[in-house]
Amino acid sequence: MIPAGAGTTVAKVTTLRKQRDFKRLYAQGRRFRSPLLTLVVLQQPPGGGVRVAFVVSNKVGKAVTRNKLRRRLREAFRRLLPRIGCEADIAIIARQKAACATYQELADTLSDLLAGAGLVH
Repeated sequence: MIPAGAGTTVAKVTTLRKQRDFKRLYAQGRRFRSPLLTLVVLQQPPGGGVRVAFVVSNKVGKAVTRNKLRRRLREAFRRLLPRIGCEADIAIIARQKAACATYQELADTLSDLLAGAGLVH
């Protein structure tokens, strides 16, 4: 049996938290849309790293549904994080149809949006 954390590297997702960062991201960022997700991206100068926010509004569903969706998006993004080639602030906004989507559909959509934004190589 392998001890927890031994031999595996888990990418840590840094989240956006400050209101001023959200305001700057929404005001200056580029938007990429799909039926399931909307992505808002603002490229940063070197040294800032990749920061992300997962936005799931009350329109998507009740708390259990929103939290499940947020966990799925966080995991899908975590798996894509090593492939992100530049530093940026990213907001991943779930749309109502995302609540009915499978994990694979969410992961594929997120990958396509990140590729369309030029972040994933």
